[in-house]
Amino acid sequence: MKAAKLNLDLKKEIKTQLQRGVLVIISGPSGAGKDTIMNEVIKRDKNVVHMVTTTSRPKRPGEIHGRDYYFISREEFEQLIAKDAFIEWVEYRGNLYGGQKKHLEETLALGKDIIWRIDVRGVKNIKDKIKTLFPYTALVFITAISLDVLQKRLIKRGSEAGWQNWNLNMAVWETKQYKEFDYLIVNQDSKLDEAVKDLQAIIRSLRLRILENKP
Repeated sequence: MKAAKLNLDLKKEIKTQLQRGVLVIISGPSGAGKDTIMNEVIKRDKNVVHMVTTTSRPKRPGEIHGRDYYFISREEFEQLIAKDAFIEWVEYRGNLYGGQKKHLEETLALGKDIIWRIDVRGVKNIKDKIKTLFPYTALVFITAISLDVLQKRLIKRGSEAGWQNWNLNMAVWETKQYKEFDYLIVNQDSKLDEAVKDLQAIIRSLRLRILENKP
């Protein structure tokens, strides 16, 4: 009987692995290449999607509801806050942004793997909560080899979030938080493929993981 039960348990675990979606949260300082790595992983693996968050800001030309964001009114957003619908939410430049629990649940239930990019402070705030709600979660810190490299990338980028707005003190603080994470990826110049494969390996290992202290 015990052998039969073990066999059934193993079959159940294998079935779960084949159906399981996992959540990978990536974070790190500006200039680390988080979006580039995430987009490349999604491009290579059709089972991986990015987390679509909810916002109260108006939709811009070319944006699609449910693909870029879930666009709702500020009143609707505040109602969702009152219902504890968000894993985390922030206000940025007068608009509200957040990730809804139900969107994670629905996507993971389809067997899709989700990459969710959150700033370092946000990760620290939800670290315990997210792993309780979604046990198959990995926190991944992505950075460059040095602060000088981060700054040079932002200067080269020349975007709104470029070097003019780069805060050295914030970058220093963010890099010190790496121990809050499960994995560290160093995105070195001319070695993007290595960083992409590292993130793919983390996703794969998470799908194969057996939770500890199972009954």
